[in-house]
Amino acid sequence: MKLEFLYEKTLTGTLNAKKRKQEQYRKIVSHLYYNGASSIAEIVKTAKISQPLVASLVEDLLGFGVILENGIGESIGGRRPNLFCINAEYQYVVGVDINLHRLNLAVFDMNNHLVYREEFKEFELENNSEYCQALAEKVNIALETINVSRERVLAVGISIPGLVDAEKGLTHTHLSFAEEGVCAYLNRKLGFSILVDNDARAMALGEKAFGKAKDKKNVLCLNLSNGIGLGMILNGELYSGKNGFAGEFGHILIDPEGTLCSCGKIGCLETLTSGKILVRQIREGIENGQESFLAKYEKEGKKIDLRAVVDAILAGDQFAIDQLNKMCEYLGKGLVTLIHLLNPEMIIIGGRLAQAGKYIMSPVSMWMNKYAMDKISSEMELVNSDLLDDAALMGTMANVMKKVVSNS
Repeated sequence: MKLEFLYEKTLTGTLNAKKRKQEQYRKIVSHLYYNGASSIAEIVKTAKISQPLVASLVEDLLGFGVILENGIGESIGGRRPNLFCINAEYQYVVGVDINLHRLNLAVFDMNNHLVYREEFKEFELENNSEYCQALAEKVNIALETINVSRERVLAVGISIPGLVDAEKGLTHTHLSFAEEGVCAYLNRKLGFSILVDNDARAMALGEKAFGKAKDKKNVLCLNLSNGIGLGMILNGELYSGKNGFAGEFGHILIDPEGTLCSCGKIGCLETLTSGKILVRQIREGIENGQESFLAKYEKEGKKIDLRAVVDAILAGDQFAIDQLNKMCEYLGKGLVTLIHLLNPEMIIIGGRLAQAGKYIMSPVSMWMNKYAMDKISSEMELVNSDLLDDAALMGTMANVMKKVVSNS
């Protein structure tokens, strides 16, 4: 389904005329979305359209309701100009961040503000239609809760782990049950345009639009949760590779004599350092009598998951901290390879494990400093994400708006 603003569906005329008009409108909407309230003269500079035409197009967009008058600007000589801005309530974007064991659902207005947010902590990812039906029901309930009509939904953006062909709307690791692809399947269920991408690339889009990658050109975004994902901003653009599979950092070979990975290969980085490995090692240690704050979880019948492990680390649990430190050596060595290959200006650590803060940043930095060439690494920043494990959810919004305000 073509991604269109509501007003674009009402445009009339020949196909070429409609396309030309759409491109002109989108230049103005794009400017206001990315730059905020602006005068006609300011829009002219970026849209590269004549001032009389911009004035006419602005009048049309005011009539459609997609933009609003926003007061009076400062004078730069002559009369003070009228300002215009996006109508935040014109349409909404639904963001869905799918994880192995939980689901994050949000609704954003066109000013990127969260108007609804809910986390479903026990929402196990299963490769079947029942999972998608449950997801669709959650979306419908969210829209009913905040009284947003279905026609006001611009699109649904989805982030999901594993191999994703975003251009074709196909997921190859999870939700691959439908031959038509998950986007087409959910489009039939919900009636909305659906965009899907890998969670690490969604994280990178979120960091580029709202986080520490803003105004940066070469940034690596590491999504450390149950697995390891990598989103790459190279030369200012998201890099996806030929089929959209770039960034499978967790599946680089580290130990040829190692253990079997979920991908079917031996000795991948994820078999040595990842959230699921950290949880497994801590569980095994506690079962063997290791002292830990988390031992009480076992006695009380509670589940030791990644969230509980991170909480224990932040509370100073020495056993959990030691296990994380051991993993950080492999992670640091893997990142050194990326630094030497790509020469980034920044590496952002995000995902659930990023909440461990200094307990992950310090050891990773230490191992990187030990093995990286100083000339390459000295001007690179290693930082913790401000968005943490919300980056992918924010990235679903960024992905939709990037598509709809472009002229593609």
